[in-house]
Amino acid sequence: MSSIIGLPTRGSDVTILITKVHLHPLCELVEFWGNFSRAERAADYEFLAKDIQSPGNAFNEFEGNPGDQCLVQIDGFWYRCRIVTRSGSKFSVFLIDKGVTYSTTTSKLAWGQKKHFHLPPEVEFCVLANVLPHSPENRWSPVALAFLKSLSGKSVKAHVQDVLVAHRTFLLHIPSISKQMYEMGIAKKLSSDMFQDFVLVSLQSQSGAEVSPEARQSSMGASERLHKQEHFMYPELPAGTVETVIVTDVTNPQRIFCQLKVFSQELKKLSEQITQLCEGRMTNCIVGPEMIGFPCAARGSDGRWYRSILQQVFPTNKVVEVLNVDYGTKQFVQVENVRPLAAEFFRMPVVTYICSLHGVIDKGVGWTNSQIDYLRSLLLYKTVIAKFEYQSVSEGVHYVTLYGDENTNINNLFGSKESCSLGCEKTLGDYAIRTTAYSLQHSAMQEGNQRKMLTSGQAVKEKEGKGMLKLPSEELRLNSSHMAVVQDIFDPSEFWIQTLNYANELDTLMDSIYHLYKNP
Repeated sequence: MSSIIGLPTRGSDVTILITKVHLHPLCELVEFWGNFSRAERAADYEFLAKDIQSPGNAFNEFEGNPGDQCLVQIDGFWYRCRIVTRSGSKFSVFLIDKGVTYSTTTSKLAWGQKKHFHLPPEVEFCVLANVLPHSPENRWSPVALAFLKSLSGKSVKAHVQDVLVAHRTFLLHIPSISKQMYEMGIAKKLSSDMFQDFVLVSLQSQSGAEVSPEARQSSMGASERLHKQEHFMYPELPAGTVETVIVTDVTNPQRIFCQLKVFSQELKKLSEQITQLCEGRMTNCIVGPEMIGFPCAARGSDGRWYRSILQQVFPTNKVVEVLNVDYGTKQFVQVENVRPLAAEFFRMPVVTYICSLHGVIDKGVGWTNSQIDYLRSLLLYKTVIAKFEYQSVSEGVHYVTLYGDENTNINNLFGSKESCSLGCEKTLGDYAIRTTAYSLQHSAMQEGNQRKMLTSGQAVKEKEGKGMLKLPSEELRLNSSHMAVVQDIFDPSEFWIQTLNYANELDTLMDSIYHLYKNP
């Protein structure tokens, strides 16, 4: 991938005027035409607009084929265009300086001079980077389409994430638009690498549709469907287990994939066996949205086949997203690179675990790119020692403490440098005090629920100078399960629950307190 002469290059920051947005609920990509600010060429385009008002020869009855460049007359003015389709005397043309398609007839078309097409198009084809539809069907909702329609005519600042020269397409990261789409809940966010993979695989699928009839017929042999008859085995790791692991993927500090190193060679052999079985088989694999979560074999970008789970389906582009269970990597692949996974490949258990750094928190604001990049520099593809502290079944992760060279505690190293360690931020007592203050304010506003709002975890400040009185709290054992009621929420990482173990005793206590203090 390179650049186009006279146009913005990869990595540059630009201002672009969005002239036309391509709206279609089945098109997963946000496609639009935009005018890059090129003040130095403004005079050239003004002169061209005047010059083409004296066109060349008008079209004869049989002239004009798809792909031809010519001029079209609309409301008395002539514009540069390219013929898209033709049916007799009716034409569909694309206005290369406006980014719109227009229907016309032979009488409104004329040939232009060669010099009329020396200047590049006034608008360029662009794709909004790092966003895809949020709906399970991967379609844009009516709200999303209305929002996208409102973008026409807006001038925005953009970062050129990439330039697909062969397709004359610009991938533009526009924070002012994408951030608003995330907040509205109409789009999901992808990393720049994942999004670029999706775009490239989609383009390959479109070009792959142009195959010879012979090749198409040879691939129409047996049809196979994904099935869920077999399941992957995930061995449990008892709390306190210490293992040597290879970090195969890092999404953020709360989603790290750790592969047990002792099985690494076996997993490579397993991939070779799957590759030998799948490579070269000419079959049609039937994949649909109802199969999300099904196990499968998927061909990676390195040409090898891996045990995977279907994550998303994009029927329009014939593309799917898969999770490689043995390495924790997600990728987009063409449907033709997916196969049902043979029964013998389920015998090897999955020994790559989703992990979260123990004692590291994001303070409820998420993780920055610089934090994730730093963590990747510490861990990605490295061999480290992992202590599996405990498993959170509800979150689907193992909380781990990782140790690097010279027994360096990587959790502490990352947490202290990025100021995201639970220990350096606050103690459990701090949580109790802060939440208590919030709970008391909240309960004062809810007079009708006075008795309900009091909890056994609250501390009461008696008088100034007398300190804090901390009430005893129930001990909850590690890995134990309880029926509980959520009594108060401060943010997603801080909330209070009340178990039902002492429900009767607490009701009696609350009655006593209520009757004692209700009289002024």
